[in-house]
Amino acid sequence: MKQRTITSVLLIIIFLPLIVVESLFPLFQIAAIVMAVIASYEMIRMYEKEKPFPLPIKIIIIFCTLLLYFSVMTEWSPSTIPAGYLSLFNIKLELISSIILIAVLLFGCTVFSKTFNGADVGKALTIVIYVGLGFGAITILRYLGRRYIVYLFLITVLTDVFAYFTGMLFGKHKMAPLISPKKTWEGAIGGSLIATIIGSCFAIFYGSIFQDLFGPIKDNLLSDIVNLEQLGTVFTVIILIMLTLFTSIISQIGDLVASRLKRTYEIKDFGSCFPGHGGILDRFDSVLFASMFILCILKILNYLWPVVNGVIV
Repeated sequence: MKQRTITSVLLIIIFLPLIVVESLFPLFQIAAIVMAVIASYEMIRMYEKEKPFPLPIKIIIIFCTLLLYFSVMTEWSPSTIPAGYLSLFNIKLELISSIILIAVLLFGCTVFSKTFNGADVGKALTIVIYVGLGFGAITILRYLGRRYIVYLFLITVLTDVFAYFTGMLFGKHKMAPLISPKKTWEGAIGGSLIATIIGSCFAIFYGSIFQDLFGPIKDNLLSDIVNLEQLGTVFTVIILIMLTLFTSIISQIGDLVASRLKRTYEIKDFGSCFPGHGGILDRFDSVLFASMFILCILKILNYLWPVVNGVIV
């Protein structure tokens, strides 16, 4: 427990400036790229519990993960995220072209490797999609504004912490005993309830409370995303509450997905990057799912109620 606490404090000291200091965005992206590479390798090692992958195959899988990472960013916000800045290597990629190239590379590996078969292609695609899309979504949210990445971590951390304490105090009914025996429905509901209350308050009132920390005064979390006058105040509040609630639920599903993978391949942790916490995926399993969900909803809302000269039109 002492080691876990020390690691948590160090992680806060390291990552908090990257999240809240605007000028440190390039370092944030470098950190995201490094973590994506490590996370890909962690999943490769997990799959290697069944059989080893040849070194060239490992390199191709990691390359494909980074390819999807860069291409999904330029695809989601091509008009507002300059590729030369967001992508540190000035890479401009079309998502569809990247998907085709990834498919050709991975399926081609079955021809040139005797041990890499069709089932392994599925495993490789899982790595590429899970890690590439996940860390790509996190990076986009950070670029769109500090408030979005703070909102993401606020929900996932509160859900995790209060699900643990609520489950410990009131937990009686097992939620997924074959996947994660300690998780209970009471804990899941308690975690989502607290996260929804606090996360919704942040999303609705941050413009009048947090403007000094997170940028110029805005009405709420969606101010740069949707036309608030067209959407209406009541509907906006309802959307923010539902977005927060479902993000909390999705984050718990992400946690269970990671637990299912670890139980399937009989590993305790994905890695050992963070003493007492495990690897990259052990710490970011829920965040990856939640970030993809938030970004998807923001894009849908922006499409339905677009803002002229908005953030992701």
